[in-house]
Amino acid sequence: MEVGKVPVEILKRSVFPYLGVKRKEVLVHSQLGEDSSIIDFGEYVAVLSTDPITAADKLSGFLSVIISCNDLASCGAKPIGILSTILLPEGTEEATLHGIMKEIDRAAKKLGIEVLGGHTEITSTVNKPIISTTAIGIAKKGEYITTKGAKIGDDVIVTKALGLEGTAILATDYEDLLLKHYDKDFILKAQSFINEINVIEEGLTAAQNGASAMHDITEGGILGAAYEIAEASGLGIEIYEEKLPIRHETKEICRFFGINPLKLISSGSMIITASDSSKIIDALNKTGISATIVGKITKEGKYLVTAHGKKEITPPERDEIYLVNKDRIPT
Repeated sequence: MEVGKVPVEILKRSVFPYLGVKRKEVLVHSQLGEDSSIIDFGEYVAVLSTDPITAADKLSGFLSVIISCNDLASCGAKPIGILSTILLPEGTEEATLHGIMKEIDRAAKKLGIEVLGGHTEITSTVNKPIISTTAIGIAKKGEYITTKGAKIGDDVIVTKALGLEGTAILATDYEDLLLKHYDKDFILKAQSFINEINVIEEGLTAAQNGASAMHDITEGGILGAAYEIAEASGLGIEIYEEKLPIRHETKEICRFFGINPLKLISSGSMIITASDSSKIIDALNKTGISATIVGKITKEGKYLVTAHGKKEITPPERDEIYLVNKDRIPT
């Protein structure tokens, strides 16, 4: 297998058949496209999600918190706290751990949540710091949203712009290289996208205004998220390429590295389906969050509609960010 998410067909063969005993307390079980599990606690439900950070270097501590809490927001849940497992390679200096924890603390304070616990270990099995974060949130029973709730005829909405996380990571980790080709203001603007990757407010707002399904756009970009929301709902989807919001900085950095922004990790943008899209968009706009209708839920088929016709959206493969390596970097 290659670097990145394990392919869908392998997950279906080697992961999903082996999930233990289904408990009656679990309202949303593990399945393709669902990033969170939901457990019944009477009037409220507990929402849980876990994610590792592997694609970023300098931003890993901050991202580890935001990314996991974004998954909770996709269910309309309010984050309460996180548990972090930090694996460090042999020879790591204390300053590295200190820096990671400062970034975790900064993100937790930004979201108003607590670091509930975790585990920290030095191990010879990793060659760079790996952070795996489990987020815990709460929602009222009957008011949570899932990935599989899309309905035929729903509009497909995305918030903010695509590729925010990927752009910020690349602009930060490859700053010295990019400065040879772009001015400092351009790089700073691209790096600043890290401040927009929190989607908690849009998740809660959309849940309260009629969203039928939501999904945080992470690895695999908009095409990966579109596939997963359609697959989870057992329906089709059409995404209109000309409607997709992509900023100049993202387009330029993707062009420089020779990667596709539609398959680039895009935390900071939420994909939402709804029958009354105007209500959600108006509510989001009132909070200062931009939102764009980019597609439609259909009966069957998953397609990207381009100026040259329809292209089938296939199961998400490894994210484009993993294609950026020393062998492919321009000089």
